[in-house]
Amino acid sequence: MLRRLPITARLAAATLLATVIYVACAAHAAQAQVRAYKVDDSASQVLDRLVPMHWDSPVPGPDPASHTVSGMVTVRVRLDVAPWRGRQGRIYMTLPPQPSGPITATWTTRGPLLPGSLRAGERQMVYAGPIDAALIEDTMRLQLHADGRRLGRNEQLDFSFEIEPGTP
Repeated sequence: MLRRLPITARLAAATLLATVIYVACAAHAAQAQVRAYKVDDSASQVLDRLVPMHWDSPVPGPDPASHTVSGMVTVRVRLDVAPWRGRQGRIYMTLPPQPSGPITATWTTRGPLLPGSLRAGERQMVYAGPIDAALIEDTMRLQLHADGRRLGRNEQLDFSFEIEPGTP
């Protein structure tokens, strides 16, 4: 089809195609350059060190939901974001996969962090916007859900936070 067009139309079509390819490659490269960095949350404080888990169903049955246990914990989150002060960023909360199987955390917040939910092995955005201060503080109330048949007696959950700077 390009052979039947005049030379100027073919040149314009080739230029347009090259521009589209360049824009697509540039967008892909920009997306690939987004890096996540660990955020220091060592000043955070778990208010309930031991989280008592309770069966959601009084009698276990054939339904997998009848084997779910739940517990509640409150955490004063303090994120040291001083290295990214004055920039935009997205902050994510992460929970690595757990040996006892799937664990789900759902939380509410009282400050700048977003409420949300995540499963072990995932990450969830908890903040997007300008980093105006050296510290982001909030109180999270986490509701934890797990399979009571697989949960160990003393399980430790290692939530962490990471930031992708420069992304609004």
